Amino acid sequence: MLLKKGKKFRFLTYTLLIIVLSSINNYNFDIRNIFNIKQINVDGFSKKKNTEIRNEIKDIVGKNIFIAKKNDFIKLIERNDIKYFAIKKIYPNKLLINLFPAKPICIILTENENIILGDNGKKLKYKIEANNLPTVLGSKNIDDIFILIKLLKISKLNYASVKDIIFFKSGRFDIKLKSGIIIKFPIKYDMEIINYGNNLLTQKKFINSKIIDLRIKNRIIKYE
Repeated sequence: MLLKKGKKFRFLTYTLLIIVLSSINNYNFDIRNIFNIKQINVDGFSKKKNTEIRNEIKDIVGKNIFIAKKNDFIKLIERNDIKYFAIKKIYPNKLLINLFPAKPICIILTENENIILGDNGKKLKYKIEANNLPTVLGSKNIDDIFILIKLLKISKLNYASVKDIIFFKSGRFDIKLKSGIIIKFPIKYDMEIINYGNNLLTQKKFINSKIIDLRIKNRIIKYE
């Protein structure tokens, strides 16, 4: 939210011009308040929800637009339904806040509840009736699950083809694809082993495989 040098120069020039004009024409207004925030526009969700969110941060109204900082918007940062947001300052006294909603990336199945995990790494209050989201079983450690899913999403493996992610107490995991194929990964996994598993799916000798076992280093076991 830091201002570039060119913008700072224009703002200072603009301020100086107002001061000069107010002195010459004897305008009756307080120049000190002209840059106090008077209006906040919020966009990104429904009209109703945008209004609710704007009311949550109404305390920012009246603060100087130049010194508004990230900490002034802590309520936005703490919300589970926002992935990130962008703030545009419209001088002299308006803010435009664009919100980018968090999107669900998986359903974590636990004994007590089904957790919808968002692409911001937080739990979402999200109603899903029919979906194609992968289900996660065997773990409710949100941090570990989120780290793995981020890795899967940037790997060569098509995340949309994943049906289930199964964690084990040892720390390793299996992936069950919508095609029915299961890929077993070792405890120590990385991008290379995930990409390797994906490449095996395209090889003829693995086409009829139901299970591809990569748990043993430098060894592939397949079950048909």
